[in-house]
Amino acid sequence: MEQINDNNTVTMHQAELYLRNEENPTSLYVRIEGKRRRLFINRSTGLIGIIAIGKRNRGYRFSNWESIEKIYYPTIMSEANEDRKLVRKYQKLAELATHTNDWLRKIASADPKKSLYENRITTGTTIDGKCIRLSTIEKYCGSIAMDCFKDALKKKEKYSSHRFDFCGYDGTLWCEPRENGDMIAGFSKEFRNCGNGYYYLLINDQNVIGYDID
Repeated sequence: MEQINDNNTVTMHQAELYLRNEENPTSLYVRIEGKRRRLFINRSTGLIGIIAIGKRNRGYRFSNWESIEKIYYPTIMSEANEDRKLVRKYQKLAELATHTNDWLRKIASADPKKSLYENRITTGTTIDGKCIRLSTIEKYCGSIAMDCFKDALKKKEKYSSHRFDFCGYDGTLWCEPRENGDMIAGFSKEFRNCGNGYYYLLINDQNVIGYDID
């Protein structure tokens, strides 16, 4: 959105100027209503958008430049380093797994120069890299449900626990066999009586890790 300065000259907001400069990165962090948000530009269309809260790669069109309270000028190097750290974190944890599946194989062969989303390891959300230990989940679901989950995983059988209270959410442990002998398992943390929430996949025998938010 254009702004008019004291000399009645039409100018562009500094954040928009930065994004429209093709020598700069295609994203820019800003503060809006006290929260750190990420703006992005589509170079082919010239449209500028803002990443939706709770997502990393999904957003909507942005034009409310007056709402910006502060600009955090990013560096390409810092973002690349963060991507490498997250990819390596998934790889180190996956090395401890005693089960296997296509997702774990993607992690093993991931390109460290790309993000988790670009490597198709996650859908790109704010829970990327966030781990929950099975021992923590067991405190909420109980030892019987956890033993059933682990036993089904070991025997390569399908299993889904009852819904249990997990920090105010509905928690569910599950695992499913694949035709090729693989096993995929995870933990769902959904809003009360709702089919939406936070989804984690089992990355090794001790931890689930962030995959998607719906």
